[in-house]
Amino acid sequence: MSARDGHPTLSILIPVLNEERRIGKTLKELAAYLKEKKMDAEVIVVDSHSHDKTQAIAEAEAKHFESFRFLQTGPNIGKGKQVRDGMFAARGSYILFMDADLATPLKYLNDVYKLIDKKAKVAICVRDLSDSHTGVRKLISGLGNWLAQSLIVPGIKDTQCGFKVFERQAAHELFGRQKILGWGFDMEVLAIARKQGYPIELIDVPDWKDVIEGSTFATSGLKSVKAAVRTFGDLLRIKWGLMTGQYHQASFRYKPYEKATQ
Repeated sequence: MSARDGHPTLSILIPVLNEERRIGKTLKELAAYLKEKKMDAEVIVVDSHSHDKTQAIAEAEAKHFESFRFLQTGPNIGKGKQVRDGMFAARGSYILFMDADLATPLKYLNDVYKLIDKKAKVAICVRDLSDSHTGVRKLISGLGNWLAQSLIVPGIKDTQCGFKVFERQAAHELFGRQKILGWGFDMEVLAIARKQGYPIELIDVPDWKDVIEGSTFATSGLKSVKAAVRTFGDLLRIKWGLMTGQYHQASFRYKPYEKATQ
């Protein structure tokens, strides 16, 4: 795939926080995959003040990419802020964010490029949560997605898979309206997309794997419960925002925290 209008076809955002244990391996695999498939993409690691060797390890892999940046977003406010800042810093005609754990296999980039050829505006990967999660996480994810479908995004059975792609203009329109900077931002952006009339393409990911090591959930049921409570609060905020017209127009103006390293 070749660049379009002077922009890379795709920008790939990888939000990170203290990912020294796996960011090197992730970037090696991603670089090899992009090279093998001859995919035109820039890669941006979006960091929120990691306190380990994440930046040094990531930048050591920069030589393996045609286009690579390490972007600092300032103090750790939440993944939603990282992704939003990355969306506005990216140069690609399409912008995808993916998790650093590679829980969604890289082969689904092929589906992304097919949707780019179809000029899709918004596309998300969808997991089979009945198989992917176990124990407390399975219960909480099932309940959370039922509530999300009931309140804000009917028909979307999984809002939280960390593998979503947006056409550039759509990304700026949707993330410019975003208000939630933490965990619930996925749900909010999809709800805004629905409100703005964007079709949401679904990519089934039956082989998604729950990567526990290094996860913010870890194995703690208490952490999962706390995250569920925050997510429920976010759902209510989104529903209220939709009802009261808070997403009527974009309000965010991107200001880089500091210049990204090349």
